Amino acid sequence: MRYNLSRLFFMLFSITLAQQPSGDDIIDKMVDIMSPENSQGIMEQIVTSSNGQSRTYLLEMYSGNKNEKALMRYLKPTSVKGQTFLMLNNGDDIWTYFPRTRRVRKLTSNAKLQGSDFTFDDMSSDETWKEDYSVENLGLESLNNVECWKLEGSKTEKNTSDYPKVLLYVRASDYYPIQIDYADPKDRIEKSLYLEDIQIVDGYPTAMRIRMKNHLENSETIMETKEISYSWEPPEGFFSERNLKK
Repeated sequence: MRYNLSRLFFMLFSITLAQQPSGDDIIDKMVDIMSPENSQGIMEQIVTSSNGQSRTYLLEMYSGNKNEKALMRYLKPTSVKGQTFLMLNNGDDIWTYFPRTRRVRKLTSNAKLQGSDFTFDDMSSDETWKEDYSVENLGLESLNNVECWKLEGSKTEKNTSDYPKVLLYVRASDYYPIQIDYADPKDRIEKSLYLEDIQIVDGYPTAMRIRMKNHLENSETIMETKEISYSWEPPEGFFSERNLKK
């Protein structure tokens, strides 16, 4: 019996594609494991500028309703102590409170967090991934000896981000991302997000260190988790403008 090699190859290729999850399927699983109902934590933020100078901050962070709401309050240093940020509606609405002037001001999602490499858009909920990007699964790829699904996201008309394309590397073992690259309109990788020291906390894989590297400006920001709990329950009215001023 003779085999038509081209037909056999096509059949094997078709079977492989059928077994491969779609980009949307991977995003759904990724969002699910990264979205506990609520969270409470203490984080250290280290901002290193292009000239090598570093600034260190300590802040408390809270999230609710699967990251749809978030509140961040700076504890140290004294120059920013009490400054608080409130994000609602998956990051569409952002306010900040300045304790020295006792004023509340609304911010845009592309504003940077204390001059860091993180914008508020970077810190907002993962729930909007499929609304903001059309995602294609490019297949399996090894990254730092970890087997990952490589995804390419092209921004949709609804997306107001400065980055028309993103590349995601999502662990095949549990669908947790370990790297996200952001491409600018010239198709250059402007910045990369690295999720490191991944531990299981209350049943959820959690990156204890999140690092954002700006390749064009040669700056970097590290958000390192000092404490984290997913069993916290927000009191009524916690995510409100009134709580900004406490």
